[in-house]
Amino acid sequence: WQRQHAADELKTVAKAVGYLSEHGISTLAELDAALSSVSDQADAIRAGMKTAEKRMKELQKLIEYGKNYTEYKPIHDELKKLKNGWTSKRDKYELTLWNAASRYLHANLPKGTKSLPIAEWEKEYATLSGQRTAEYTKLKETRAEVAELHNIRKCVDIALKADQPEQTRTKQ
Repeated sequence: WQRQHAADELKTVAKAVGYLSEHGISTLAELDAALSSVSDQADAIRAGMKTAEKRMKELQKLIEYGKNYTEYKPIHDELKKLKNGWTSKRDKYELTLWNAASRYLHANLPKGTKSLPIAEWEKEYATLSGQRTAEYTKLKETRAEVAELHNIRKCVDIALKADQPEQTRTKQ
């Protein structure tokens, strides 16, 4: 077990040294700067993704309510003509869907909107979805690099502690 553990530690250290030399990092300050930079990059990607996800949720609602509005508009118009006539439960349900869609769209669309651009919303949603997928791939790669840099930082800290004399370690 001890030999395997030592071999694993050597592999980890060799990997860390390889990463540091590959990226031209030779000081602790450079390592911390690289870690900070990659972490900031991951945060920026995630912030952009949150904005896109928020817009995607808005578009989903607009698309759903827009489709309900256009689908049940003829039923609404027909029931409006009947005034006090009896309606089936299905008609009442469809009328409720149309009313909900109408309220939502009137509250969330600009006042001069005459038609519902459902096709444009679907295109925008598809575009945002594709961008989100690409950004998520970048985010996974960036997070993996952050984790690797954190592991390297731990290796460096362990090496620095092992390098200090026994008296210095007890004082700190």
